[in-house]
Amino acid sequence: VTHDGDFITRIEDGAVMNVACGWLQEGVDLALKPGPRNEKERREQLKMTNGSRRFVINEDGTVSPKNCQNLVLGLCFHPKLFLVDRFSQNRAVFKNIDALLKKKESDDDDDGVMLELVSHPNFAVTPISTLVSHNLAAGWGHMKLGLGPKGNSIKVVYRKNKIIVSASNYFFLCLYFYKAFAGNQVLLVGSETPIEHSFLKRFILKFYGLISSSDFFINEDGTISPLNAPHLALGFQVPSFLNENREPVAEFTRDSLQGNYAGINATSIPY
Repeated sequence: VTHDGDFITRIEDGAVMNVACGWLQEGVDLALKPGPRNEKERREQLKMTNGSRRFVINEDGTVSPKNCQNLVLGLCFHPKLFLVDRFSQNRAVFKNIDALLKKKESDDDDDGVMLELVSHPNFAVTPISTLVSHNLAAGWGHMKLGLGPKGNSIKVVYRKNKIIVSASNYFFLCLYFYKAFAGNQVLLVGSETPIEHSFLKRFILKFYGLISSSDFFINEDGTISPLNAPHLALGFQVPSFLNENREPVAEFTRDSLQGNYAGINATSIPY
């Protein structure tokens, strides 16, 4: 890569680093986007979404967004929650599916059911970021979900095809992108205040398509699929810990989303 004082650019194709949606907050992902091809496009991209493509290199070797230099680039050791092929070795198989289905028709205000995993014993679906606030409405935002210790599991109820965090009833699982495809990240999206008490937040839900992209179906095999994509299921880039014969070898995991291998020890993830 190169750095020209603003853009961090990949040499081979000119793609530039970008903070997702211009959310200059802790826990937000970065991605590569097509870079400027001429001076006009350069000026336009410099002004985009809170300066999301502008970075500075600090004296201590860290890299910060130019418009928010209290933040630096970093890594997350927690495998994120994605959609994978339903029969992939990377799929999440949940332990408490029966309990979740029993509460489907119940209106009891209880603690909900932990999203503990059979496929990854002693682990569960947990928050792996703080709340990333959106500018859509006060209290609205998302948190990233991933593989973490079962003691940190979110507790949920299943209502009208929504998987809702029982402690709030205002946060629910939702796809990052509207359409269901392998590799699409699954987030916890919602509001810190009751959605039904705000016309604006109800409008936001419908406008951004969250009504359908947050619909899920619980399968008999313990997996959870998008309602409109039963061939997919929730999963991780870390294969099941139960499959001792998984490829390529026990000490490594296979990134089923990209088709290549990553040298990460699946049984000793640091938490």
